[in-house]
Amino acid sequence: MAVTIKDPVRPGVNEAGRPPVQRNVASLVGGFVIAFGCFVLFLLVASELTAAAPTLPVIAAGAAFAIAIGIWIRLADL
Repeated sequence: MAVTIKDPVRPGVNEAGRPPVQRNVASLVGGFVIAFGCFVLFLLVASELTAAAPTLPVIAAGAAFAIAIGIWIRLADL
């Protein structure tokens, strides 16, 4: 993730001479929604494959997968 450095001589311009990237709230909301959907789908597929309720390690793996996908969507939407 890039860090915006403020230039006191040229406010509103980063080190590359361009205005900083403005992050939209829609990409944040989209990341959360996609992450939640991935988590639910992961648990549904895991319960179908094992024919039982998901165990704690499966739930943890699903959460890690969903978080990774949510972060990826958030960053890709910038």
